[in-house]
Amino acid sequence: MNCIDFKVHRSSIVVFFVCSLWASPGLALIDETWDYVKRSQLGVDFSNSIDRVDLSYEMAADNFVPSSCSLMTDGQTKRCAVTMLGGTSNGWGVFLQAPFKRQDFFYFDWDISLGVRSLNASLQSQDQDLDGLPLSDARFSLLAAVIKPYIQFGVTPEGAPDFLISVGPALQVAMGTMAINGLSEFVAVGTSSVTGPLSLLQGFFEIEAVVYRFGEGSFSLIASRDSTGRGQGTAIYPAEVDGMNDFKAKFTRDVSGLAFGLGLKLVTPWP
Repeated sequence: MNCIDFKVHRSSIVVFFVCSLWASPGLALIDETWDYVKRSQLGVDFSNSIDRVDLSYEMAADNFVPSSCSLMTDGQTKRCAVTMLGGTSNGWGVFLQAPFKRQDFFYFDWDISLGVRSLNASLQSQDQDLDGLPLSDARFSLLAAVIKPYIQFGVTPEGAPDFLISVGPALQVAMGTMAINGLSEFVAVGTSSVTGPLSLLQGFFEIEAVVYRFGEGSFSLIASRDSTGRGQGTAIYPAEVDGMNDFKAKFTRDVSGLAFGLGLKLVTPWP
């Protein structure tokens, strides 16, 4: 699994739209991207990440209802579910981050995180208890873009570690190929965590303890989670295969690490 995550500060977005009014979209994007790079700090994170896809499908009901299936209310169909790991990583990554601006004892701000993920997984019948079910093989290779607008709040006392919490919705657009029992299809799916006003704070969660700051640089411990897909998930695979249909998926990513179960993040004072 490959993952590239980067942040775009809100000021960059505002400037981009203003520039778009006065220049061609291509030149505005190039100028704004370069301006953002010049104003940002380089960072490195060390963490473990796990991408999981919860896949479910419907089929005609019969007398066999295994633990991975549940009978639908119409009594004529059942929905079955499997879990697939879209990828795991244990290493480091590079990112850009807008400079931190200390406020008072209490801190409140907002930002937007953008990420690109490559998700690849396969599921064979021996991986999970699929005996008696028509699903024998499932594979996907997807490229996903993830958007996470969030609010960040916490405490930033002088001479003591900063504690920051980030919460917000998560949205994901993914496309690529998916094969069920050997039948491959091109798929494109948009998923989000938004189901109502309260869900705006449930898609993305991150906790960060900034244990040391040096100039504009910092060293932190982090843990985060983001999830997209509502209820049973979002429709992803269009075909009917061996009596299975209405395929849906939910996407989840957890980030942790080896330092007390937390990832490490180093923000340099450069450039």
